[in-house]
Amino acid sequence: MSEGQEIILATVKENVSLTAFDAATGKPLAVVPVGEKDIAKPHEIAVTADRRYAFVSLYGDKDYGPNKPDNRLGVVDLEKMTFDGHMDLGLYRAPHAMMTDTDGYIWVTVDHNCCVLVIDPASREIEHTIWLEVPGHFLAASPDGATVWFSAKEYPVVVEVDVAARRVVGHIPVPVGAQAIRVSPDGARLYVGDFHRPLLHVVELSSREVAQSVPLTGVPGWPFNSRDGRLLIVTTYDEPGDRGYVELLDSDDLTSRRVVEVPAEPFHALPEPDGRHALVALANGDITRIDLERASTADGGFPAGGTMPETLLYLDR
Repeated sequence: MSEGQEIILATVKENVSLTAFDAATGKPLAVVPVGEKDIAKPHEIAVTADRRYAFVSLYGDKDYGPNKPDNRLGVVDLEKMTFDGHMDLGLYRAPHAMMTDTDGYIWVTVDHNCCVLVIDPASREIEHTIWLEVPGHFLAASPDGATVWFSAKEYPVVVEVDVAARRVVGHIPVPVGAQAIRVSPDGARLYVGDFHRPLLHVVELSSREVAQSVPLTGVPGWPFNSRDGRLLIVTTYDEPGDRGYVELLDSDDLTSRRVVEVPAEPFHALPEPDGRHALVALANGDITRIDLERASTADGGFPAGGTMPETLLYLDR
């Protein structure tokens, strides 16, 4: 990889890898196995503050549901693009959602234990454990990094954690269990995907209450803010019909919605630096490109190198 080259990182479950792509061409630059086929599938990524290492959650042998949970994180040296070993989490199992906080600590949820772990990436040791009371599967941080919210698929509550205090400080009731969540760019709202209905719940954080439930075409997977904050990009799926969608909601009027059908279930979306496009990981192994202005698919997509890519993120150097 050349100096200054823009890189996209992706987890790919079929080949249990962290894969690096050239952001300009979609050409694969490195495929680094981090898990074990049929034993430990990679799901999400947290990159250290110095951009030297990536930590990858190895959730278990399934994507979700009946699952033999794993208890490891895979670690990749991002300078060499080589596997740097596993971090053993001991009795903590089913690691999933991940982030790096403003002090450089790695946070990872462990579904099996209803906890979130705070990890020192230098020592690769657990610095703190916070009991969430529910199996937090997804997380979203406030713009200032001071607060993190956690959702649990089958549990009708979002758990609020104070990052500095390392403790639960609140609970927000939601109608049913929640899919992925996202905080608005101004920190005023929390977007919560309904667990099994085509609805997006909007929580006003001033009151910590659901203020609006917005109809969607499919059941939501992940919401993402566009780079300019004008759009909320929601990946959704109609499982009975096996139809995937990328739904573009106007942030000022969430009922104003445009829908792009895609050829498979969509997972993470990655808004591109040009502000006009977003890449979306699809279950069939494609990384498709969406024109956000035209609400259509666009040229510039590329194959992930295996089915079930989940997380997409830019590696900033």
